[in-house]
Amino acid sequence: MKRLYLSDTVAGEIGAYIAEHQLVAGDRLPSVGEWMKRLDVGRSTLREGLKKLEAESVIEVINGKGIFVAEQKTFQLFSALAVGDARTHLLEMLDVRQALEEKAIALATRHASEAQLDEMDGHLKAYQEAREADDFLAVHEADAAFHLAIYRASGNRVLTELIRVIHAELYVSWDVPADRHQVFDASFPQHLTLMAAMRRRDVAAAVAAFEELIAATRRNVEAMA
Repeated sequence: MKRLYLSDTVAGEIGAYIAEHQLVAGDRLPSVGEWMKRLDVGRSTLREGLKKLEAESVIEVINGKGIFVAEQKTFQLFSALAVGDARTHLLEMLDVRQALEEKAIALATRHASEAQLDEMDGHLKAYQEAREADDFLAVHEADAAFHLAIYRASGNRVLTELIRVIHAELYVSWDVPADRHQVFDASFPQHLTLMAAMRRRDVAAAVAAFEELIAATRRNVEAMA
């Protein structure tokens, strides 16, 4: 079963740092040692995360000099659109995510293979086990992996890439502060309803379940301090 690796989270955290600090091409990022301490990860995990960002032309690692921001339109866009109020930003991102993800869910419900549906089920089982163990990091990874599996199953590469950008912003940029840890976990029951509808190939029910999922998430975001 394919899963979201810790290196993906590392890459997302570094990307979020670039957006949050409104860094531009040529700006220096914290050193490898600083990132290892900041993210509490080993050197190999950090290296894999850096490789992912280099492959996407987000950063450039120069031996003997450090880590620098490369030319990358995605993070420049987020810097330009960034707002000071995290809650407002999240609500706006949810609007965009809903518009894109509803289409992905409709496509995946129609076209996902049984193997892809089994993969989604596996992520939800991991999600439930993590909730029962009060392991928020594992909840976060399983939830993110579940949605990524839906995007891939849509079969539309352009849509998948667009949602991937929003996904990174939603699942990495705002899941660290303690008062926001349960924002997305509150929608777990709707995840189960969504999965059941996709198994039945019921597009209308799947989209309706996703709308309820977003509504539950929105209520928790609106309640954020």
